[in-house]
Amino acid sequence: MTISYQFLSLLAMIASGVATGFLVESFRDGCRALRPRAFLRRYQGFFEILLWLILGFASFYLLFYLRDGSWRIYDPCAQVVGIILYELWFRRPMLAGRHVFFRIVVFPIWWIIKLVFSILRQIFRIIVNIFLVLMWPFIKVTQKIAKKIPKIPRKPLKKT
Repeated sequence: MTISYQFLSLLAMIASGVATGFLVESFRDGCRALRPRAFLRRYQGFFEILLWLILGFASFYLLFYLRDGSWRIYDPCAQVVGIILYELWFRRPMLAGRHVFFRIVVFPIWWIIKLVFSILRQIFRIIVNIFLVLMWPFIKVTQKIAKKIPKIPRKPLKKT
């Protein structure tokens, strides 16, 4: 393995640390944005451990892809350096990029999904109202017939 190849794999592990810092912070911010009784927020610790495990497997996959799984002592150090670099230099620009991404991509998609569901709900309400209008004469007739049928008197319960 050449020195330049090792340097590139070191940069990849640093980038992996930066991505890890960004994803964990984004997960925590997302959980804080949820209502307090939300499922994800109640079990945030469990899901964060699951996220760390997934990120660990992803970094090992990156090592496997770059160097056929050979592990060097500087790999975890490079990831820690990447997390520190994220906190020091990359945090603000990446959070600004996340904010722009949410405003341009996620919020319009969420708005379209909510619009489709509200349209479907209105269509369902219209169908139910049409059905009720069509059934209204039958409901009135059955109510009048039910009023004419004498009620069977109930016997009072004996107290013992």
